[in-house]
Amino acid sequence: MRSTVRRIRSLTLALALAALGCFAVAAPAEAAPDASASIINGKPAVIEDWPWQVAVAATTTVRPGRSPWYRTFCGGSLVAPDVVLTASHCAIEMLKGKVGDFSVITGRTNLNNEAAGEEVLVTAIYFPRTSKGAIRYRTQPGWDVALLRLGHAVGQETIKLLGPDEQAIVKPGRRLVETGWGTTITGKNYSPKTLKVGGTNIQPGGICRNLVGSRYFKSELQICLGDSRGNQANCYGDSGGPAVVATLDGYRQVGVTSFGTADDCAGLIPNVDVLVGGNSLRGWVGPAVQALSGLDPVGSGATGSEIKNLCHVPAVRGLTAGRAKERLRAGGCSQVRVKRRGHGNQVSRLPALPGWLWDSRKPIRLVVGGR
Repeated sequence: MRSTVRRIRSLTLALALAALGCFAVAAPAEAAPDASASIINGKPAVIEDWPWQVAVAATTTVRPGRSPWYRTFCGGSLVAPDVVLTASHCAIEMLKGKVGDFSVITGRTNLNNEAAGEEVLVTAIYFPRTSKGAIRYRTQPGWDVALLRLGHAVGQETIKLLGPDEQAIVKPGRRLVETGWGTTITGKNYSPKTLKVGGTNIQPGGICRNLVGSRYFKSELQICLGDSRGNQANCYGDSGGPAVVATLDGYRQVGVTSFGTADDCAGLIPNVDVLVGGNSLRGWVGPAVQALSGLDPVGSGATGSEIKNLCHVPAVRGLTAGRAKERLRAGGCSQVRVKRRGHGNQVSRLPALPGWLWDSRKPIRLVVGGR
């Protein structure tokens, strides 16, 4: 079995960081793991639908002559006209540079379309800190958030964080939307120039905790995400990007992408987001944004739609096909298909981890027999 460190997917855009020559990604053994919010099997998106989405980049001061796409290494969200919320591990890398080395790209579907939106310098970086002044993320992976102060306010719409009276929205099965410019091909570090959008679901926290351990996953600080159809997933490209939920009062930001639980980007390998819509993280982000911009970034009064068409995938590996079908149907997964391979009548593979919330309208395929 692989170690916890090897299971954690380090997803800050490695090629861009290496090419910039001014970063060194910290190994998970020293700090919490890196990640991104890029979209596998996502769809083309336009920034007008997701105006709070931004790219975090090195400036041409660091990489003269390079395109905005080439210089981008993380994502983020506008929580005030002059404040961006991103991942702490992205911002820690920025500490190795100086003022004038980093920028935020706003209002742009295609990162290289410099006629749209604008690129604004980052003038200050803020982190959650311990009582002794240390950056909390360095020892507490669940605090993977930071704020970037911009040189001037931008005109794009901002996103509200999920508020204290909206917590009922955050529950297993809830559908979230993620956007980003990162990798779109599983197993390859390739990122598009244009924005992509994809969907995912909040999965039971125990799935991620079992994969990475209690040090790297704490339910009060993080959420476990995985697509109910095993299709879309985050991958290399945009650490710090937002996960939002549609409510009856517009969108709310629930998460900031933090890390993946394994070293591949498949739809059935869960990712971990920082729960910025939860009490602990919001308790830092909200007051900090207000102090910087004078605006309250926290929403109120929104409700979510009913969660439906999901079933629970039980542990059925090693059971006979008949017994596995019984357990799946007991969990609401009524559409089951069996593929026989080699000898034997025991389940050797199933399309989801035990406990996964699966779209009950999509068949579950069991592999029975030898591998």
